[in-house]
Amino acid sequence: MEICIHDLWNEYELIDCGNGRKLERFGEITLIRPEITATGKPHLSETQWKEMANAEFVETSKNSGKWNIFKQIPETWRLRFESRLGNNICAELSLTTSKHIGIFPEQIINWLFIEREHGNFGHESFLNLFGYTGLSTVFASNFFDKATHIDSIKKMVEWTRRNAECSGRSNIRLITEDAQKFVEREIKRSNRYDCIILDPPAIGSGAKNEKWIFDEMIENLLVNVNQIAKRKSFIIMNLYTHSVFGMDIRELLHKCFPNHNIEMCEEVKSTSNYGGKISHGVFVWMKSAQTLA
Repeated sequence: MEICIHDLWNEYELIDCGNGRKLERFGEITLIRPEITATGKPHLSETQWKEMANAEFVETSKNSGKWNIFKQIPETWRLRFESRLGNNICAELSLTTSKHIGIFPEQIINWLFIEREHGNFGHESFLNLFGYTGLSTVFASNFFDKATHIDSIKKMVEWTRRNAECSGRSNIRLITEDAQKFVEREIKRSNRYDCIILDPPAIGSGAKNEKWIFDEMIENLLVNVNQIAKRKSFIIMNLYTHSVFGMDIRELLHKCFPNHNIEMCEEVKSTSNYGGKISHGVFVWMKSAQTLA
């Protein structure tokens, strides 16, 4: 599946990509960031990239780097998104010590899927696991009585709080906890959710340094997630780790979610203004089988 995010959200633009980098505009701020899937050649010259960009993140080692600032850039800035149906969010962005700035624009297709499907399910409870800065949580809070946001990093949970506040939301429960442990506790508490979204990383650590290794732990997590999904529910997943392309994801999903049908399970790519492409990994949308009957 290929998308042009700018067609859905004019505040974001993938201007160009190639040679392991991408040139993106977030509102009035344009950035250059590393992108391993940008394997082609860029359309614009290096000089043109630098003239357009406010800053570039340069990796100095595998897990670290620095921002080179070309033009004045605020400590934080905000983007707003409003769907055609009038549902909206406010996103606070900032340069961090990594290449990330607080948003994954490709998530917009998940937001629109939630908007499209929420009326077919209950509206009591939404759960976001590995929730990062919470933009999916904030958008979903338009449709659910209570949205629960889980992330193991306190700084990300506080960032989510700011996104919720600037979006005018007060129905979000924010929890700093390891996703696996939270799900296990919810099973014991017999809590169930109408919609669950999860974005498991390749490798991570919990709030108390619990280890997360995707290849070793994903099946157990999905089995447990199925236990906290209501009989009539929908599930959204983003799988970024490169190992998923060597796995039979559909077989795993059928095994872990026997009462759900797969609506989408495919790689999603963004196209730049000049036709270049970058990959966002595999997107999964599932709906309870009885809804599809």
